Amino acid sequence: MHKIIHFMMGAMLLSSSCYAFSAPATEALMPMPKEVQSLAGSTTFEATLKVFIPKTQHAIVLPLLNSSLFATQFQHLQVTPRAAAQLHINITQTVSELPYLNMDESYTLTIADNKIDLTSANQYGMLRGLATLSQLLFSAKQPLQVNNLIITDEPTYPWRGLLFDGVRHFLPIADVKRTLRGLASAKFNVFHWHLTDDQGWRIELNSYPKLHQQASDGLYYTQAQIKEVVSYAAKLGIRVVPEFDVPGHASAIILAYPELGSGTQLTQMERRWGVFKPLLDPSNPEVYKFVDAVVAELAGLFPDPYLHIGGDEIDDTDWQANSHIQAYMHKQKLADSHALHAYFNQRVAKILAKYNKKMIGWDEVLHPNLPNNTLVQSWRGHHSLAAITEAGFDGLLSSGFYIDQPQWTSYHYRNHPLPPAKPAVTAKTVIGHVDFTLTRIKGSAVTGDITVFASDQSRMQAIVNIAGKGAFITDKVTKIANNYQVLIDTWLGPTQLTFSLTQASKDPAFVGNTPYVFRANVGGEIPLVQLNQQLKHQQQRAKLGNVLGGEATIWAELITSDNLDTRIWPRLYAIGERFWSPTSLTDERSMYTRLALMDQYADEQLGLLHQQQFIQRLEQLPEVSSSALNALLTFSQLIEPAHYYTLHHLAFLSDDYHQLAPLDKLVDVLPVESLTLKQFDYAVDDYQQQCDRQQLTALQSQLVMWQQVLTNNPQVFLAVNEWQASYLAIVDALQNKDALSESQVIEINHGTIAQVIASINRLKQARLSCSN
Repeated sequence: MHKIIHFMMGAMLLSSSCYAFSAPATEALMPMPKEVQSLAGSTTFEATLKVFIPKTQHAIVLPLLNSSLFATQFQHLQVTPRAAAQLHINITQTVSELPYLNMDESYTLTIADNKIDLTSANQYGMLRGLATLSQLLFSAKQPLQVNNLIITDEPTYPWRGLLFDGVRHFLPIADVKRTLRGLASAKFNVFHWHLTDDQGWRIELNSYPKLHQQASDGLYYTQAQIKEVVSYAAKLGIRVVPEFDVPGHASAIILAYPELGSGTQLTQMERRWGVFKPLLDPSNPEVYKFVDAVVAELAGLFPDPYLHIGGDEIDDTDWQANSHIQAYMHKQKLADSHALHAYFNQRVAKILAKYNKKMIGWDEVLHPNLPNNTLVQSWRGHHSLAAITEAGFDGLLSSGFYIDQPQWTSYHYRNHPLPPAKPAVTAKTVIGHVDFTLTRIKGSAVTGDITVFASDQSRMQAIVNIAGKGAFITDKVTKIANNYQVLIDTWLGPTQLTFSLTQASKDPAFVGNTPYVFRANVGGEIPLVQLNQQLKHQQQRAKLGNVLGGEATIWAELITSDNLDTRIWPRLYAIGERFWSPTSLTDERSMYTRLALMDQYADEQLGLLHQQQFIQRLEQLPEVSSSALNALLTFSQLIEPAHYYTLHHLAFLSDDYHQLAPLDKLVDVLPVESLTLKQFDYAVDDYQQQCDRQQLTALQSQLVMWQQVLTNNPQVFLAVNEWQASYLAIVDALQNKDALSESQVIEINHGTIAQVIASINRLKQARLSCSN
């Protein structure tokens, strides 16, 4: 039953409406290659594909080819002489069997005259070319028939990674390998394996065995499994970089070896999520012996030159309360906890160097006394990445790529590690200024100010300053009646702020699809000279270090094997495109068109589980028939999980924010974005531009179809407790779909209805526009 329903869902997502994503202007590939030159005609691959590989390259190329996804799309691959072969593969040289930073991943693919030539500098470029060929075959309109073309391709960034958290909830090797296959298909080349944290130690160690014996619940990766993963990833052209988190996130370490701690003692494993007090003691020589022994073992398991030490989220309470540590700080002339942390990191860096390892750490490790080959990874935002490169260090960007957070794919797609250059903005006149507070469900409020101005191009723009997060300049400013609306991409997500420049306002802010309490008050007058100084400073920050690329992150507080894939796929293809493809590639509609195909490709060709995992959760509902399942699938296209960390914060408030909480709700596995609603919105945009009656009829028919499914099956939806409120609200909105009135109120339940309400209102506004 799973497979049948599985295909039905894909069909519903793409074909149930009276419109569809437009066909891509070029090949439906993701990541999109650097250059694609179309040629006349097409080439049909033979089911038994004859392949020519120079004999000197057989030893390295054949195993990689035979184990590739591309090979599974043929009945058989047969190595033949050049004259008889349809596919010719040639690499210039064989390089290390272990992938490495800055390896040449370029390739050229020529399909013409019923022949396919794949050439590359080495075997890793060949792997990327095979990934492209696999996608071309999948998207072929006729089986095995592809358009003739020439592709010339290479990555924009050399570091394209995914952080995989196997600690918060243990994720077995099967999950690891499946994720690696997906990463290879999206041309990622780094698997950042987060292996230690407060809630567990997941590495088998000989030097300190109590770590995995007493601080893992028996759930850890054996050394044999780790070596197997490193080898498996290498054959996919993916580096494996481990993370061993010190001196914080150390509860598991201190549970097993309390003598290494700074004060807080533990009697059981930490089950809660958050930042906790246990820290390693930088004044204790045994701590450095511990780090040395662990690094020595990790160096034998992970051959990559880089090792991540974490270094983030230090609660210094124990350091401050420990008289021995305070005396040590005085002796070493360390002024504060930040200096002590930097001192610790410097000593750890020396240990890493002893084993030919380079240090990676999160933002908090940044300090001028670190070795200059330290790589710093930013989770805090572009302002932090700018500080990293200004200090002369190489950096990675992860902020904006947190895929454990539900977010629209377009938000990730706009997030460039190095944003494209834009024309300089100078203010001509100041329109107004407000101070604001955005209240989060958990954590401190977000505060800042907004200045709206007219630029020298006479365009309305704004600069948004957020305390601790830097400034955001945007031209997405709209005047709606007496209010102004500003759109910016922040670390929270796509953020919409609505306010008045003449009086206090309290319209909600939206982070993606989720409303937050927002208060704005008219601020003091900002002199034009001061505003232009702010704009100049923000646009002219010096960059001494390099941005090597970025990493998406799949933190596992709310992730298990049952919903892992629904959070990663298909949107990781769009992030892969942002890391691989030229920065000039920014067309979001084209991205979504190709993403819809990648959704199918990942499911049908790769065997990723993002569609199956949701269906399996629906099938666990009591007495679900096939017709009821189809109705539930239709309804699921109209809701999305609340964006940002809203689900985390709601779990915290209900005391379910811990390792033992059951992640058994539908929202825990609900797809993070409705591609159906995205498709609908683009169709509305087309209608508003053309005001074509047939387009309007198709859109209205879609609303009627949704309404019929919902109103004809009330018993199905009302039986699902967590969807009852959303169901009733959507039915009400659809029943009022023809009323050209104000927008309906948006509510958050177990899956927010904000996007479907916005889509209905979008069509209403388009009808008003076309009727005028």
